[in-house]
Amino acid sequence: MTPAARTLTQLDPPRTEADTENQIRAAFLAAGWYPVKTDAGMVRRGQKKKHGHIPTGFPDMTFLYGLPGGLALAALVEVKTRTGTVSPDQIHMHRTLRQQYGLTTHVMRTAAEAHDLIAHARTLTTRLQSPA
Repeated sequence: MTPAARTLTQLDPPRTEADTENQIRAAFLAAGWYPVKTDAGMVRRGQKKKHGHIPTGFPDMTFLYGLPGGLALAALVEVKTRTGTVSPDQIHMHRTLRQQYGLTTHVMRTAAEAHDLIAHARTLTTRLQSPA
């Protein structure tokens, strides 16, 4: 992220978690990642029933980036406001993902954090695509 973009984000921070999520989604989309809303709290309109099979505490977003050979990089992202906290269910699920599957959940509060992760992924992608 450019210094000017970081300054703009600092001057006009998102006001809600939805605003933050939209800014993070936009950063990943602009870099060619596919966003999947994976919030376990999604409910059917008017029914107040959870549907699907996403367990409670699973990260809000999963971003996918295609690699040659049909594989993909994935980023699990928990979106929070600057003052938001990770719930006990989220802590448990993030720990389970890390310990059982080696997956890190990235708690993001700003689009700048998304840009940093995207830059790291570009480095990994370059290494994966370089001849050994």
